[in-house]
Amino acid sequence: MYNILSTKGGRRACAVAGLCVLQASQLGHAASSVMIWPVDPIIEDGQQATALWLENRASDNVSLQIRVFGWSQSGTAENFENQDELIASPPLAVIPAGQRQLIRLMHTAPVPAGKELAYRVLVDELPETDVSNGPPPDGSLGGGAMGVKLQIRYSIPLFVNGKGVWTKPRADKPRDPATAAQPALTWRAVREGNAQYLVVRNSGPAHARIVAVQWVGPGPPVVINPGLLGYVLANSEMRWLLSAPPPPGYAPEAKVNGGEAPMQLPSR
Repeated sequence: MYNILSTKGGRRACAVAGLCVLQASQLGHAASSVMIWPVDPIIEDGQQATALWLENRASDNVSLQIRVFGWSQSGTAENFENQDELIASPPLAVIPAGQRQLIRLMHTAPVPAGKELAYRVLVDELPETDVSNGPPPDGSLGGGAMGVKLQIRYSIPLFVNGKGVWTKPRADKPRDPATAAQPALTWRAVREGNAQYLVVRNSGPAHARIVAVQWVGPGPPVVINPGLLGYVLANSEMRWLLSAPPPPGYAPEAKVNGGEAPMQLPSR
């Protein structure tokens, strides 16, 4: 099996922004009692907000902090920045056992027509002592008097669409699927020293969520990554370190944005 080892630059960017996080790619989390849905929220043109639900399935209260960061990709690195045009309300929540909390994600600035903006919503489980003392003045997550504690962090992608851009069907708004904004993906293999990378470029107006990636060619398929490989934002490029070079005559195939049928990526 081919293994994706890392995203070049991703660790550095995460360390700088303090955003090395667990990506919530499905409902719930194996190590936590908090359920989060939807895991792919979108705010369309004409909408000012969307809902994020947090449910506590534990037997004790859970305290959560919700923050939103701007998300971009440049030079194959993930970039997360402070921003003030998209806010979470409330930003802190204490959810009793068995209860749920509605978080409104509100976009307060106009989005250019034809554009898709990307954000990351971080949901952190906070130790009870941290909540009682209030958040640290620098906005970081302190450890409180009890020292280092295990925290669970979720990272939810959020996309905000300008006029003329839509990516998900809506029951209340019938429209021609052919008019949906689509990613336009191409790939190439890059070698740097002893390292081999799979590079994916998205020249389309909408993001690509890439899963179930494998090499396909004259012989049997060779798995690259059976789960979530990652995202390539609109008009961006990302790359992933491979454990071995591509097999001769093979090209990558993947499922994109929840599609059932895998698509083969053209080379560039």
